[in-house]
Amino acid sequence: MPAGNINLDYAEIMRVSGIMNQAVNDINPHLLSTKTSVEGLLDNGLFMQQSSPAMKAAYEKLTASLQQAVESINSFATQFTKIKESVEQMDKDIAASTNNG
Repeated sequence: MPAGNINLDYAEIMRVSGIMNQAVNDINPHLLSTKTSVEGLLDNGLFMQQSSPAMKAAYEKLTASLQQAVESINSFATQFTKIKESVEQMDKDIAASTNNG
């Protein structure tokens, strides 16, 4: 934990934001692949006339909810990047006004 009130490691912010964005790219295909596997199971290996369609619909809703939740990771990554960019710009502006004043 930093000793001061503010500490920004620009490289670390960008590294973690990249990890977060990559996680979304990695997780969503797994969700879709799993959904396809579940649908295949419910069509063949675990088929029941009434239950299987209901379970497929429920799993489809679950997958959509999970995808939306995973997409939220991108929002946090973007927020971290914007904080970094804003502070970086503020630092440049203060330096420029100090040097010109």
